[in-house]
Amino acid sequence: MAQITAQIRPIDLSTSALIVIDMQEHFREIAGCLLPSLIPIIDAFEEHNLPVIFTQHGHVKDADSSQLMKWWGRDNSIARFSPAWHLMSELEAHAPENNPKTFRIENKNRYDAFLNTDLEKILHQLQVDSVVVTGTMTNLCCETTARSAFNRDFYVYFPTDGNATLSTQMHGASILNLRYGFAQITTLDKIHRALSRLP
Repeated sequence: MAQITAQIRPIDLSTSALIVIDMQEHFREIAGCLLPSLIPIIDAFEEHNLPVIFTQHGHVKDADSSQLMKWWGRDNSIARFSPAWHLMSELEAHAPENNPKTFRIENKNRYDAFLNTDLEKILHQLQVDSVVVTGTMTNLCCETTARSAFNRDFYVYFPTDGNATLSTQMHGASILNLRYGFAQITTLDKIHRALSRLP
């Protein structure tokens, strides 16, 4: 059987949004390494007046009976409003509440950042048709959100060096699957260059 190759288009970010998935203190050991390359991308989106959406994953442990909570257990889940739940301190200045193009999804409690949140509503209100998915963890929340975005008819850009997880094997497996059917795999450098071409 011949291998099918997805159609790749030139990167067009004129009606895009950057989604920064769960860059929280809980994941600093896994994803803190992304900060030096991710912050300039956040800045570039903001400079071009394009939306940046930060998600924060967490659970109200006494009230949450979700499968995800059962899977990881109370001790391994992030409690909402705990120190581990907050954005990494380096990102706080990039997520101001008074910026009309910067949003925080603070009630995310599933891998899918669209599920039970206002993410899709926000994207439609801003007339976004493509998203750049970054953050942690590649094979859980980032991959699930990328698939969900695709299924909601958003075009998805997924930078290999803009997402992090526990191992290169997990990261690579996600990239392989997303490339085949859900996202245009790219790099932060290519995203930055595409932003620089915007007026």
